[in-house]
Amino acid sequence: MDLKPLSYNGRDEGIEVSLHTQLRPGDDATNVSAAIHALFPNAVIGEFENADFPNSRRQDIECTNLSFDVFLEQLRKQAILDTAMDAMGLHLKENQTVFRISRLAAFAGKISFALDEEPLGGCFEIRLEGVGLADWIEASTWHSGRQRVPRHLNDDMAMDADGEASTWHQ
Repeated sequence: MDLKPLSYNGRDEGIEVSLHTQLRPGDDATNVSAAIHALFPNAVIGEFENADFPNSRRQDIECTNLSFDVFLEQLRKQAILDTAMDAMGLHLKENQTVFRISRLAAFAGKISFALDEEPLGGCFEIRLEGVGLADWIEASTWHSGRQRVPRHLNDDMAMDADGEASTWHQ
């Protein structure tokens, strides 16, 4: 039997979702804003002037109280729920975690987790906080394949710390 997963968004489930990035010299504020809104349409972003290139601008963007529903929907469309669970759980400490995603991928409405080096175009740092966060991550990334191959955070099937796939099947 294939069960339909519950719909998660983080906001009504006690999970605080926030985003941080920095506008750097050469960044187009309009494109960075569009990338944020592609995955977090409810994000409130202050006004930024597009500075001429070259410039020395370094300006932080912080968005709080974000809805996670579009993000989770995109994880399902891309079929990367296990990868998402591993990436979101990599730096999980008690009831908070932080992970990074590519800004260029977000601009295209996609999700690409950044684990080591800063990818071309920079990253968004996403922070999740809330009671029972580990259980919430597992539940929000659940898919029917876990009925055959059960998974949980930090199991032997998790990706390696550098993002490489661990070999767990024969």
